[in-house]
This record gives sequence, C-alpha cells and structure tokens, in this order.
Amino acid sequence: MTESRVGVVVYEREQRPDSLLGEAVHQLNAAGVRVAGLLQDSHPGTASCCATLFLEDIGTGRRVQVFENRGAGTRGCRLDPSGLAEAASWLREAIETRPDVLFINRFGRQESEGRGLLNEIGAAVLADVPIVIALNKALFPEWLAFSGNGGAPLGLHTEQIVTWCLEQASVPFRS
Repeated sequence: MTESRVGVVVYEREQRPDSLLGEAVHQLNAAGVRVAGLLQDSHPGTASCCATLFLEDIGTGRRVQVFENRGAGTRGCRLDPSGLAEAASWLREAIETRPDVLFINRFGRQESEGRGLLNEIGAAVLADVPIVIALNKALFPEWLAFSGNGGAPLGLHTEQIVTWCLEQASVPFRS
C-alpha cells in the first residue's frame, strides 16, 4: 500500500472523529475537490436502547442504518450485515467514479477480522484513489498487518486532513 495515498486518522476509543471528517468533506467540496465515500453518524445508546449508527454516502446523501434495531431490553449492539453490504456497494460505486479523494468511515473490528469494508478498501488502493480512513488506535496492529506500512498519519485536526487531501487531489492518477 502506498503510504502517501492513504491518510489515516487515528483516534482513541472515547474520541469520535465523525464531525471533523464531515467538516473536512464540507471544506473540500467548497474548494472544488471531488470527494466521495462514506461518513459515519452515530448516536450513543442507553441502558434500554442500542446505539444508532448510520453510514452516509457523501455523493448522494443516501443513509443506511448499520446497527440492528433490536428493541428495548436487549443487550449489546449488533452490526446489521445487510446495511453494511448496502454501504459497501455505495463505496464500490464511488471508487468507480475515480474521485479526487475517497473517505472511508472506519477500519474497524469487522475489517480487522477480514470482513466489513476490507475488499472495498483494497479496491480503492488498487485503483490508486487517495483514501482518508479513520482508525481506532486499539486496532493499529491489525491495520499494520493489512496495510503493511500504516499510511500517512493525520491528526484529529480538520485543517491537517484538508491540507493532505488537497495535496493528494493535485497528484495525477497513475493508470
């Protein structure tokens, strides 16, 4: 994996990078950068209700819930495989458009176990599309095993993400 084409936003478990990634996408769109991919929007659960987790297609605004709605009194949240599969199809569509930058909401537990959006991440790398991906620090060893080099570290700062993306958007694709 080419380090300069994958920007990794590493965060601690208690941190949520979603709003700053959304702000980076907003600023990039305003600058005329063709941005595609997925953003995550989550709302924490309570003792009686599972968290809600949505993935949003940056290009179309389509949203899909990716945690099963298991009702009150159930324990633990479960990823909805059909919601994740739908989001994966949107990500594949986005890769085919050859955007200037592709945002992937997370390299998470599913990806660390060889599932989730792992195939789409690999497809984006093979297509030489610059990627911004969020990564929980606890999964860094799994990310290294997958990526080989870790990618370009990006801090939890919108300006740093935007600057990196603008640099990547000006690099011609190697077909």
